[in-house]
Amino acid sequence: MKSAPLPANESERLAALERYGILDTETEELFDSIAKIAATICDAPVALITLVDEKRQWFKAAVGLGIPETSRDVAFCAHAILEPNKLLIVPDSTKDERFHDNPLVTGEPKVRFYAGAPIVTSDQHALGSLCVIDYQPRKLSHRQQDALRKLSIQVCANLDLRIQAKRLQQLNETKNRLFSVISHDLRSPLYSMISLIELLSDDEGGFSEAEKAKFVQHLQNNAETTLQIAENLLKMAQFEEGKFHFAPKYLELDRIIENAKNTVASKLEGKGIKLSSSCPPNATVWADVAMLQSIVQNLLSNASKFTPNGGCIDISVTQNDDMQVVSVRDTGVGMKPGALQNLFKIEACYSTEGTDGEKGSGLGLTLCRQFARRLGGDLVIDSTFGQGTVATLTVPIEEPE
Repeated sequence: MKSAPLPANESERLAALERYGILDTETEELFDSIAKIAATICDAPVALITLVDEKRQWFKAAVGLGIPETSRDVAFCAHAILEPNKLLIVPDSTKDERFHDNPLVTGEPKVRFYAGAPIVTSDQHALGSLCVIDYQPRKLSHRQQDALRKLSIQVCANLDLRIQAKRLQQLNETKNRLFSVISHDLRSPLYSMISLIELLSDDEGGFSEAEKAKFVQHLQNNAETTLQIAENLLKMAQFEEGKFHFAPKYLELDRIIENAKNTVASKLEGKGIKLSSSCPPNATVWADVAMLQSIVQNLLSNASKFTPNGGCIDISVTQNDDMQVVSVRDTGVGMKPGALQNLFKIEACYSTEGTDGEKGSGLGLTLCRQFARRLGGDLVIDSTFGQGTVATLTVPIEEPE
């Protein structure tokens, strides 16, 4: 028996199969119907929709066969996927050197005839095959062969529909979360601003100049919070819809950090927070400037939000292999373990008031991680309740191959 060699693109092929999330799922009438049609058209007692993973061939649909899978070593379909654009036909397995001593031929179910049309994705990865089997040697007519090919295309088309359905579900969840933020987190600071304006407009309010100055400061804080929430909402929507312009290039990290520091300078000054930073002057990264700037600004803004008056924030840059590591460390209130677990889940965005009552949507860090991974890096948050938080951002130094 000759087991099929691995395809040249095996790792990419397995990744494509994993992407569909179809393995070990329940039977579905749609796929069962395709297998039944194949059996009828080809006048075969057995028809299978097979998917070949690392060690087995698994049957998404099976007509006339009562087992859910077989070892990949003995799978006819493991041979079929080697030529994605060609139908594999074995008229008589006992006379084929690849299969004559195959356990599926010498023992049950005693396969004699096999015809398999590879299930091929749009990027030319053969996931498995739509095959028909008979217990006696035979042939398929040209019409039957053509039908088998076309039905295999329908299998992949329905797999693609599964991915699209999942994507639509994710977009719908994102939309619901964005509407929730709009209806709650944007309204709260706006109502506060309206109340403050009404107080300041009351000539008979009897407020001192110091009190009025405090109201104005609150107005400014609420306006900045509202703007940040609106910007995060816009960026999140653009990113989820694939409309966020992505134009990476080599950037100097010290300039990115300096710009971010300027955006939070007034907040830090108002709370008496000391900010220290260290970044090698020649530290460069391959990144999109808008994405990277947004990440660093959000991290500094969060650190200032949750650091009490008189606290400290430190931002540092080090190199680790092919990544620049940007760490933002604060002496803030920290997060409880339960909050950390839900930190990056858009359906349960973690949001709480800052040490001066600052508001937020909880979308900032979710967006930051999505941006970081789009850049080829990552964002990790480590926090100890009552002691502070460390946000660690990694960004590639060189353009990925």
